[in-house]
Amino acid sequence: MFSASLVLGSSADECGLVWTRGKDGAFRSGDILLAEAEEVQRITPTDRPSALFTIYWPRSALEQVGREIGLGGTPQWPITQLAAGPLSADFAALHALLASRADPEAIVQAYQEITAALLSSANQSTAALRRSPCHPGVRRAAKRVRASFAESLSLDDLANELQISKCHLARCFERSLGVPPHRYRRLLRLQSARRLLEAGISVGEAANETGFADAPHLTRAFRDWLGVSPAAWGSAWRASDPWSKALPQTIAPPKLG
Repeated sequence: MFSASLVLGSSADECGLVWTRGKDGAFRSGDILLAEAEEVQRITPTDRPSALFTIYWPRSALEQVGREIGLGGTPQWPITQLAAGPLSADFAALHALLASRADPEAIVQAYQEITAALLSSANQSTAALRRSPCHPGVRRAAKRVRASFAESLSLDDLANELQISKCHLARCFERSLGVPPHRYRRLLRLQSARRLLEAGISVGEAANETGFADAPHLTRAFRDWLGVSPAAWGSAWRASDPWSKALPQTIAPPKLG
């Protein structure tokens, strides 16, 4: 899934740091943080109150919108962050529509307009911001790790499977993706656990599904990653999601007899 996150905050001061593609960068209220499909991203907030409004896209959705607006090629975010600007206001408007449970047609239209604007921005930036080509072995290794991140796969096993020197694989992997293979796998596990927690899965079940030894193991890793416990993250996410708020209770049929 591709993602774009609007930073929501009340101060123009720095709200935290985001690590992606091997680099740290500061972010402020109104900035938009971008991540491509399966790209690892670590966000460390400061003590200033802030939150993220995140939109996710499957690759197929971006490809469809790209064709509709006349853009070809593979969807790509050539940059990882956009400074506060007109697009931030569009994100904020969509956030307000969702919070107010506005008409679905208005929400879909705003979503489509934001998608097209992001793709156009990426297309304009691509020529000047091409990334270094990724080593073919790294692409195969990353694909293998993504396909089995919940399993125990050592660097020796991965190198043997791909018939690449262990040292060469580790060096190229970190140069291309910013982290060594074991760290990449850990971040994939955490991202997957985060999505499960946001969907209401318990900490223990999320740990079991994503390859952590148990709930305490996931809790320690999650705190190191995001600074809060997984249970607190899941509760806060669902409390802030207008679509997960309690709906009117169904009236139970009367008992007979």
